[in-house]
Parts: sequence; structure tokens; C-alpha cells
Amino acid sequence: MSKKSAAKRSEKNTVSPAAAAIVMETAASELSYDEMLTELEAIVSEAGVRLAEEEASL
Repeated sequence: MSKKSAAKRSEKNTVSPAAAAIVMETAASELSYDEMLTELEAIVSEAGVRLAEEEASL
């Protein structure tokens, strides 16, 4: 296995500190519908950026 593919695998399994903070914050309190929608939109947006970066690196 090449170092590059091993690095990609390890990247996929890590959780960003910002995402972990959001999960901890949201777990501590109940969210309204609008707050949940905002969080979901942020997650989808972040995933889109990651996907674009992965495609650009290939």
C-alpha cells in the first residue's frame, strides 16, 4: 500500500475539531428546527468542499 493511499484513509477516519465541538454543543442542549436545519446545511456544505478537494487532488 502506498503512503498516499494510507494518508487518504487516515484522513477519512478523522473528525475535525470544529465538527466535534458542534456535536458536543448540540448534544448538551436541544435544538429548534431552524437550528438543526442550519447545522445540517453547514455539514452538507463542508462535505461538498471536502469532496471537491478530493476530486481536485486526483
